[in-house]
Amino acid sequence: MAETRTVTVSEVEERTSQNGKRFWRVKVAGEKQALFCWDAALAEALLPGQTYVVTVNGSSEYPRIVDVTIADTAPAPATPAPAPGPAGERERRMLRMSALRAAADVLHGTAVPASELVAYAEQLLAWLEQ
Repeated sequence: MAETRTVTVSEVEERTSQNGKRFWRVKVAGEKQALFCWDAALAEALLPGQTYVVTVNGSSEYPRIVDVTIADTAPAPATPAPAPGPAGERERRMLRMSALRAAADVLHGTAVPASELVAYAEQLLAWLEQ
């Protein structure tokens, strides 16, 4: 069954199967499981650091990208959050630290620049604050 999801590509690596067919291994930021692409046109459109909406088909062991579109990354209009009180400020700091630690744990050993690590931590923090 096909699944559509939004991913940020961290690396695209061309490989060759045992049968001599070319395919691409696509590493996704924040995920351990790589995605695979067998379509040269789709694989060549994938750029590291770019966010895409991908349609993935195949097994959980070898998820295959079958469609790609660039994600709309325009920020949504933000509504200002109410100012937290003294107890709320402490909780927010704890959440920020937890998000930063989780981002560092997930991206450990990936040679991701600090700016991307912080951006990922901010995404985690937004999710935690929902």
